[in-house]
Amino acid sequence: MSQNPIAEAVVRLAAPVVESLGLVIWGVEITQSGRMVVRLFVDVPSDGRNPHTVAEELAARSQDDGADMPELALPSASIDQCEEISRHLGLALEVEDIVPQAYVLEVSTPGFNRLFFSTEQMRPYVGDMVEARMQAAYAPRADMAPRRSWRGRLEAVEAEAFLLAPAGITPEGEVLPEAVEPVRLPWDMTRRVARVHVFRAPEKPGRSAGGGRRKGRQETQPAAAAGRGGARVPRKNEALDDDVASALQG
Repeated sequence: MSQNPIAEAVVRLAAPVVESLGLVIWGVEITQSGRMVVRLFVDVPSDGRNPHTVAEELAARSQDDGADMPELALPSASIDQCEEISRHLGLALEVEDIVPQAYVLEVSTPGFNRLFFSTEQMRPYVGDMVEARMQAAYAPRADMAPRRSWRGRLEAVEAEAFLLAPAGITPEGEVLPEAVEPVRLPWDMTRRVARVHVFRAPEKPGRSAGGGRRKGRQETQPAAAAGRGGARVPRKNEALDDDVASALQG
């Protein structure tokens, strides 16, 4: 069975319990590196705004008022909700015997570095940093060298493509634009497209507003690990690895 039918079955079986919890399915990712991982992302319904921008604005407002800068709190599914979805979905997959091999089922929120499963999902994130991994080295124009990965600020979104202004990120979290025009990347030529969260630490106490740049760091955790909630269970009598079991206990 190919991955697409598995993903379709996961969506079909998960939809009733996801909707009953007031959530939506963001997407399904299937990876295979020694063993198969079936990863379901669930999210809160969108109001058309970028939740990361809203959270950052609230944090900045709190800092301006003299309060401690809070942790970015994104609207998100809870761990309990992810675990409930995982239980129902895992049982349904076993009953219907959808996946013909040992696999690990993960249910998680999209997190800061969320994967995109369509161009439509990208629209609220115009202005954010995005990384697009291509199916093969790709050059948007004849005068450009092909790249397997394009990273930059999302400039615009079309039905079947999107525009990136190529840029890099320093270890301190500074975005450095490249001296090239924005590139148009066809969606059907991408392999994986994800938001890149750039985290800037607040200024140290006692430092003047004009005292220099803020130091920061770049968050580059996988989407499943960066989410607030998540559940991971083995299937087909597969035992958890020691590192996974330790992570769950922690």
